[in-house]
Amino acid sequence: MTEPTVWNTVQQVGVYLGLILLYIAILWILAKTREEIANQRRWLVLLIICAWLVCSAVLMTVAPAGESHDIFDYVFRGRMMTVYHGNPLANVPDDYNLSTPYTLYLAWRKNVDTYGPVWEIFSAVVSNGVRQVAQSLGWWNESAPVCPKSTTSCRLFMAYITGYRLLAITLTGLSGWLIAKIVELREKSLVPLALATWLINPITLIASALGGHNDAVLLVLFLLSCWLLQRRKLFLGLMALILAAHVKLTALIWLPVCAFWIFWQWGWRQTLKIVFASGVCGILLSWLLYVPFGGWQTLPRMLTERSQFLSNSIWQILEYSLRQWGHWPLSSSLQLSATLPTLLFAVGAVLSCLWMFDLWPKGWGRTRFLPGNPDQRLMSALTFVGLLYLAIGSFWFQHWYILWVLAPAALRPETRLTRSLLPWLAFGALSSNLTNDYILTTTLKSAWPMWKYLIAVATIWIPFLIAITVFIFANRQQKNPA
Repeated sequence: MTEPTVWNTVQQVGVYLGLILLYIAILWILAKTREEIANQRRWLVLLIICAWLVCSAVLMTVAPAGESHDIFDYVFRGRMMTVYHGNPLANVPDDYNLSTPYTLYLAWRKNVDTYGPVWEIFSAVVSNGVRQVAQSLGWWNESAPVCPKSTTSCRLFMAYITGYRLLAITLTGLSGWLIAKIVELREKSLVPLALATWLINPITLIASALGGHNDAVLLVLFLLSCWLLQRRKLFLGLMALILAAHVKLTALIWLPVCAFWIFWQWGWRQTLKIVFASGVCGILLSWLLYVPFGGWQTLPRMLTERSQFLSNSIWQILEYSLRQWGHWPLSSSLQLSATLPTLLFAVGAVLSCLWMFDLWPKGWGRTRFLPGNPDQRLMSALTFVGLLYLAIGSFWFQHWYILWVLAPAALRPETRLTRSLLPWLAFGALSSNLTNDYILTTTLKSAWPMWKYLIAVATIWIPFLIAITVFIFANRQQKNPA
């Protein structure tokens, strides 16, 4: 167990820095030599996959406590469905006896689950699968004292954690396969670079093999949507994205991008037909998915509870400022700090799509977006909108959210954003997580809350902003060597 001291924090940040530099170097080598090593593409792909599997296996031996507590909530709520026959979208852990196994490790005791029915189905399958395996091995013993008081109970707990981690790793690998297929259709020589971008990014490895995050389910459906859209299966592509939104509502940030892209390519008549058909079928599918979990009436409570929590964002700083210096009531400051980013992101996303797809009104001037075929434009827009959401649309920021930008960015692995800039956002997010877990809970525990919020946000974004500044300066120097 690592003590939460300043020196240990510096050491771990140094480890993250080394990993990010190594990651950037690998991407740089693959990008610069992709034409020369085209004949060794299969061997490179195999090497990247082996490296990913080895790193994932090593991380699976590490306790998840320093990453996040989400996997512990997955375990309990999965058991809520398969053992206690409860509904995680309507029931909360506090509805059960506090001596129920594994309540000790929960982070969200009084709130309903914030995920959709697609995730709950996956979670129930994992929980039931672990139970079947445990019973076949003779490990199932619900009467044993709660872990850590009983070795038997701890072993079963580890089995549950392993089950969710294996799900995340498997789906991350499937996402890698979809990325390879999407990139291969455009340029085969980019496949090793795209796979390396996705599979060996420290964020990907930590979020899947250590945290077992359910973003792996969301992203495999998102990438399936990209794969279908690339092959002009427009209706199915939108339906896959709607399914992703039933893992996390966050997937809806990409829906306008896809709609604008379809309009740009096929006109408003075809767009209306496809959007109407997918909308009707999506509503029906949503209703069917929510029926076993209490229907749509479970959504208002989840959305209300979620909007009460702000973390690691500029909006947390705004909310605190409104209460401290503006003397706003808590309910009003929370409502503004949760609503304003949503509105700003919606406007920004629409304007971005108009710009990227040459749909500016004539009076607004000509578009000068980067050239590229329609598929490249789509992937660039999906990446940019994901980044825009993290920057201004999200009032709750966690380090694994970088995956929402990394997944579409891996479809354009040759760009500087993917190879040189996003790794520093990943580094900042990982470092901020360490800061929150170590310094802000020990050395600065009694510090002014505003300082804590400022440090958390600055740690996330400053490395990325520095990288952008260096990139812009280097470009100007190349254009004007004198």
